[in-house]
Amino acid sequence: MHKTTVNPVACAVVAALAMGAQPAFADGATNELAETESSIGLPSVEASVFYSSRKIERGMVENPESVFGYEAEVEWNGLFIGVEACYDMTNVDGRRGRYNEIETEAGYGLKLGDFAAKAAYIYKACGGDEPNTQEVELEFEYDTPWVTPFLGLNCDIDKWSGALYGVFGLRREWELVEGVDLSTHAGIGFGNPRRNKVDFESDRFAFRDMHVGAELEVELCPHVKLVPCIDLYDQFTSAGRHAYRKGFVAVAGVSLCVEF
Repeated sequence: MHKTTVNPVACAVVAALAMGAQPAFADGATNELAETESSIGLPSVEASVFYSSRKIERGMVENPESVFGYEAEVEWNGLFIGVEACYDMTNVDGRRGRYNEIETEAGYGLKLGDFAAKAAYIYKACGGDEPNTQEVELEFEYDTPWVTPFLGLNCDIDKWSGALYGVFGLRREWELVEGVDLSTHAGIGFGNPRRNKVDFESDRFAFRDMHVGAELEVELCPHVKLVPCIDLYDQFTSAGRHAYRKGFVAVAGVSLCVEF
């Protein structure tokens, strides 16, 4: 019977190579593969509750009363779906506890280098005598080392079909200290004749509002943030000022956010 002779030197070399290769693969390629699978397979979830001293919509006061509400969004590879609702906190007009608006949306967002875009379909269920409606919303922004220009467009496709509101402006973010970020923004809103006619009886294209604001994002613990904010609005048009009995409005709010 033939007996195979084992070379002890060759065995030692093979064992050493195997021992050296295993950690490199485990710490490098395996981790990279796990991160790739995680980013592809797991959605991100964000939920928050908020308070606001007024409800602003399309740059104007939609509800002068204090409101509280909640919002939640699930995002996966650019696809997202979300819901937002707000409720009156006072009993003006007997509306305490009744929702002012429930908004659901679904859409897709993408990022190409410094450019980002988002498109969404929105269904609004409105409280009181205001009818429900549907909208399409588009958002664009471009990051630069100094500021981020942005443009937002909102078009009604149901009750007030063709009513278009837009806003363009600039945003800037700073990291004050670890876990505390400051964001500031300024913008100008505009509406087409259909939108302005619905909102304040003006049948012409016009710049409607200007606003500035800031929010402070404080990380309380991993995945949990407290975000106080303040916004200042003023109306360009005399029709807008007359419809809401004032031009300048200050709005303060705070939200508690959880992200996974």
